[in-house]
Amino acid sequence: MVTEPEDKKDRSNLLKGILFLMRKMESMTSNTTVIETNTNENDNAVGPGTVVLYEKNTITEMNSTCRSSESTTSDEEFGTEYFVQQGVAIKSLSKLHKGSKSHKNAETHYTGLLKIMKYKTAKFIEWKPTEMSVFPDADEWNIVDTGYKQIGKNKSDRNIDIKINLATMKSYKMKKHKKHQISILQTNGSLVTFLFESSPINDFVTALKTLLHTEKEIRHHRPTGVILVLGERQDSDPLCQSIKELKIFPDQPPTSTVWSFISGFQNNPVEKTYETFAKISDVLLTRTADTRPDQEVVELLNRAEEDDEYTMVDHPPSVLPPRPKIKPRGNPLDQTTFYQSMDNEGRIINVDKIKNIIFFGGCEHSIRHEVWKYLLGYYPWNSTRDQRLLIDKQQKIEYERMKVQWMNMSFDQVSRFNMYRDRKSLIDKDVYRTDRTLDFYAGEENKNLSKLHNVLMTYVMYNFDLGYVQGMSDLLSPILMIMNSDEVESFWCFVGFMNRVNTNFELKQTGMKKQLNDLHYLLTTVSPKLENHLKKMDSSNMYFCFRWLLVLFKREFVHSDIMRLWEVLWTDIPCANFHLLICVAILDNEKDIIINENYGLTEILKHVNNLCEKIDLDKALTTAYSIYEQLKEAQPSLQDSVNELLGFSISRSDTILSNSNLTEDNYEKALSMNYV
Repeated sequence: MVTEPEDKKDRSNLLKGILFLMRKMESMTSNTTVIETNTNENDNAVGPGTVVLYEKNTITEMNSTCRSSESTTSDEEFGTEYFVQQGVAIKSLSKLHKGSKSHKNAETHYTGLLKIMKYKTAKFIEWKPTEMSVFPDADEWNIVDTGYKQIGKNKSDRNIDIKINLATMKSYKMKKHKKHQISILQTNGSLVTFLFESSPINDFVTALKTLLHTEKEIRHHRPTGVILVLGERQDSDPLCQSIKELKIFPDQPPTSTVWSFISGFQNNPVEKTYETFAKISDVLLTRTADTRPDQEVVELLNRAEEDDEYTMVDHPPSVLPPRPKIKPRGNPLDQTTFYQSMDNEGRIINVDKIKNIIFFGGCEHSIRHEVWKYLLGYYPWNSTRDQRLLIDKQQKIEYERMKVQWMNMSFDQVSRFNMYRDRKSLIDKDVYRTDRTLDFYAGEENKNLSKLHNVLMTYVMYNFDLGYVQGMSDLLSPILMIMNSDEVESFWCFVGFMNRVNTNFELKQTGMKKQLNDLHYLLTTVSPKLENHLKKMDSSNMYFCFRWLLVLFKREFVHSDIMRLWEVLWTDIPCANFHLLICVAILDNEKDIIINENYGLTEILKHVNNLCEKIDLDKALTTAYSIYEQLKEAQPSLQDSVNELLGFSISRSDTILSNSNLTEDNYEKALSMNYV
């Protein structure tokens, strides 16, 4: 059997996944519209590895979970093919056929056509065999040519059909090391394993996630690999809204947009991924309310590529002591106190004292220009005046060297540098719309906008792996103001800020997903009632906090407050993840509204967006610190993940059991012991 080259095969599978997620992006002119991908252009037949994604009216037999394909017309009704995939085999029918005449043949394997059918009353996973047979080898499953005829087998065995009602699914699991196998357990104990040896499994798994509410099973605080089915989604269509409705490309018709996206992804997947993440940031950060409906943001976030490394998991809630009362916020760090903390050579001799004053009260605006340089790593805390003068000189030379690199790039160079052009174009657009309501950036031909542009372009040369992503201009804007438009000082302070938050802007968004996951841990511990509501509303992914974390609350507080908040966070007191406790404090304050009004993800996102510039910063900081002290007192009973997040010591038990050693061969046995 001839296989395609690995790179071509991987690209083909990626495109198939994109087609599945975007299957409703184009307005269908009739209910028989077909989107089809086939690696063999000259073969009109549907063969192994072919994925056909479409909706059409069809007549499908409504047989039992497993029965002979012989049926009467009375069992037939109209249904919709939601998902179709050829070349899928059955590994085992063990429990399904136990006691039946065909049980002795349960280890025979056949390939067939796998479907997900949507009927008026229910949705089913359906499988029917083809003439192509699959037989077990020592380690792998090999497809036998269609001409092969098996001797001594009952012909009726080949006519076995599988029909699984989604409402009866209890769990499913993919094989850990060979993810081409998926085992599905039903509430009656029946277990069916499908093999996707010659076709991609991701499309099928994505279809299940679209139709079902699921969560990972956790035992002894660790995931087992089993995906529990909580129930069916009542309406999965909102996750597959038309690109026209999303209004991401308002100037282009939906059809051309879909295919230009697919073509662009095929030609340059890295750039297209970068562009897609930029569009998500654009929707969250720059669109006005009338052009950025909350449902649009929900769908974009739900479509973000999943990363199993950071999956929301459940933790048993801890019993917390009463939340302590915290004294009111203190006075800001003033000029006299700051300079009195220096010795004769200009070293700050009591760094902890200065940081504590900043944490509890911020600092006066008149000294921010100097204090921020320490907080952001431009100056070491123990540097002398002479050393700081030398740093200024060296950093200026280095900045000018990098700035010259992009300013002297010829038109010919730029014409062959696609990624550079894309980043420059994005910076040009973002600079024009960053904080234009502030006097510092107001008006046309504002010189401060040019300086903002220069610093961002130079950062692209400084960190080309990361480059520029929408949202970075929001982080630089206050720094440039505090540094009195000095490009060199603004640049190196911005570098220090980005060193703290650069994972927020990674293409795969792993940093953002980890923070959302960590936030979920904290919320589960601090406010289990709210977390239970979010879980019930399928909102425990915490996506409504995406913007808070992406630009560190830049859009949530008024300008004067955001400067005070950032300098508080830069002290790293009481822990490096204090910003997550601020998120918890804000949500805890809004929990009664969210729960009593029965808000789902879209309503929560709308409510959170309406809090913009209305949040009381002092109250949020005081509540967050009170929560920290509450958790600190409850430390022995907290989950290790929470202790680690807050910098508490972790006591690891030798009795913690791991399910990672559970072999695939024992999966059926484990399911029988635990579920049946």
